[in-house]
Amino acid sequence: MKNRIIFLGLSLLLYGIALALPCLLFNVVPIAPTVNPTHVYAMKGAELTIFGIIGLLFLQIPAIGWFANPIYGLCCILFMKQQYKFSAIAGLASVIIGFGGTLSAFWFTLPADSGGIAKLTLNQPLFGFWVWLAAPGLLALTSVFRLVKMPQHPKRLTET
Repeated sequence: MKNRIIFLGLSLLLYGIALALPCLLFNVVPIAPTVNPTHVYAMKGAELTIFGIIGLLFLQIPAIGWFANPIYGLCCILFMKQQYKFSAIAGLASVIIGFGGTLSAFWFTLPADSGGIAKLTLNQPLFGFWVWLAAPGLLALTSVFRLVKMPQHPKRLTET
């Protein structure tokens, strides 16, 4: 029990740190040539979480990466219930969805403002992005180790 709480605490700590760190660096690209030239904007994890929900409401494809957050929450619950097989699956799904959905912003632009003056294009993922993915990855890896360590079948007593 103690080890589960430690690993869950470390994972939640990583998640909290990722919310505070800059996660993605965007280019702000003007649509009209008369607007300011391109500049960059680093978004923190907390901003991305909020904008991810808004992006889902407006059907933005890169916002699919936001679904990694509730799946990570499910991973935490399954991990504490000692359902390691499903915890590992949820953790891995969280990493894959978070990685693929977020990095799809390399190919799809996002609106930068409500006036439609500029667009956001992903420049590069920053350290916070990798810390965000490490949170469910840690629980998935720990769950796999627990599965390998657990005996598959209880020993049967043979009658003589």
